[in-house]
Amino acid sequence: MKDTRRMHLLPQSFSRKVLLLIALLTALVGSANASPRFLQDTKGITYHLTPRLDPTAPRLEINVTFPNPEHAEELSVQMPVWSPGDYHIQDHAQYVQNLQAWNGEGAVAKPLAVTHPNPTTWSVSTEGAESVTITYSVSVTPPGFFSENVQILDQQVFVNGPAAYIYAVDRKQEKVSLTLHLPKEWQSVMALPEKQTKENEITYFAPDYDTLADSPLVMAHSSILKVETFTVSGKKHHAAFFSKTERIADTREYRTVLTRIVESYQRIMGSLPYSQYVFFFDVGGRGGGLEHLNGTRMAIGGQGAKAIANFAAHEYFHLWNVKRIRPKVLGPFDYVNPPKTRNLWFSEGVTDYYASVCVRRSDLISEEGFYNRWGNAIQSYLRAPNYRKTSADESSLRVWEAGNSSGYGISYYFKGLMIGLCLDLKIRYTTQNKKSLDDVMRELMRRTNPPKPGFGEDEIREVVNLVAGQDLTDFYNLLARSTDEMPFAECMGYAGLDAHGKPLENTSPEQVALRKEWAKSFYAPKAE
Repeated sequence: MKDTRRMHLLPQSFSRKVLLLIALLTALVGSANASPRFLQDTKGITYHLTPRLDPTAPRLEINVTFPNPEHAEELSVQMPVWSPGDYHIQDHAQYVQNLQAWNGEGAVAKPLAVTHPNPTTWSVSTEGAESVTITYSVSVTPPGFFSENVQILDQQVFVNGPAAYIYAVDRKQEKVSLTLHLPKEWQSVMALPEKQTKENEITYFAPDYDTLADSPLVMAHSSILKVETFTVSGKKHHAAFFSKTERIADTREYRTVLTRIVESYQRIMGSLPYSQYVFFFDVGGRGGGLEHLNGTRMAIGGQGAKAIANFAAHEYFHLWNVKRIRPKVLGPFDYVNPPKTRNLWFSEGVTDYYASVCVRRSDLISEEGFYNRWGNAIQSYLRAPNYRKTSADESSLRVWEAGNSSGYGISYYFKGLMIGLCLDLKIRYTTQNKKSLDDVMRELMRRTNPPKPGFGEDEIREVVNLVAGQDLTDFYNLLARSTDEMPFAECMGYAGLDAHGKPLENTSPEQVALRKEWAKSFYAPKAE
């Protein structure tokens, strides 16, 4: 393995003689079975990744160097059993091959004993080494419900972090770097700070393992990777298009639509809590979309940007709702014991609600179309066979039993969408149109934005009551914790609409004003 035998960092304290000796030894080691050579790196945990495009055995070759300043006698490493956002068991460890460990102290590494006490864990006897380097490979792995995991094609590679990177138990909080060793004429995209170290080699930096794992990576030949870049409030945004077959002929339309989406959410939430953001568009790819801290991977067809606006608005809003506004169990992550929360309906369904709000505020759907969308959604919900059998809370809590990442009994996406609708209209009505669900989101963001812990299981209700200025507990419980009929006619009536999204007769000025404020666009021309 060429790149796992190379010297990573050469301390300046090495004498010329030692450097010459190392160079000589490196030149003498030529076979793929020779022991890799590493020098310790005390600046953090370092990952090196090399794609191998052998058509008979495509794989990622990865090595990770863990400093061991306390000279601990044992190092335990694990692979996640699930990927955040994809709430079902995937057991990524099963695709790890040929895991070995090496004493990283000094010029010549020597092998260390490794045991495999359970399917997700490897234990290394470190012999008190200053640092330990672990080498392994990962083959092509099956996709999750919403994203590719490790996809290796002849001209492109996509990596979903939890499917590729091991971590040291109890050390996920340490800073990390990832160096890519790219084939010639390839480039990479990742939503992390970067440094070009040499030709065909680039290093990305993350404050901890969670951030690394939550930063998808695409590597591809320059001829098939197209990146559109735009800036909002000084923040760089990239739309990276890649495909094994199809092409997006004109990506400029995407830049325009995505800019509106970003600007609309900024006006709703108040700021953009990242330094850069990447939309990864897997053109013709499998699955749907998976959110990440500072990016999203989305499988799209060859359609225009407006056709995927709602999809993009959903995935983008996740950077707030679930990545920063999150249940306490969803960060820092437990990658081995699947976390359980009653609030996935809020994380996913209310995000879906905001996707529709955003496309209206971005003027990507007409006002009439916005009202019709809610009428159609209500009627579809009432036709769902299980809508009276499972509460939103139960659907969320038992999703791991369902194994579908969308809810037990009924989709928490759909039920949460309808809860978002009712909560927003109720708060607007209760506060005489002075407050809305936007205020709930901003307050939750204020409370939970990392490094603050996520919200408690009942905290959403608490914040709803705070924003509304009165106790809406019974209303909240009816929506989220019961299987009773949702009060669609009542809530839509606050906006002067019926349950089909059509205007009611004899609406009051207050109803009209609420409706107009709810459905306002930031971009539509103002009426004369």
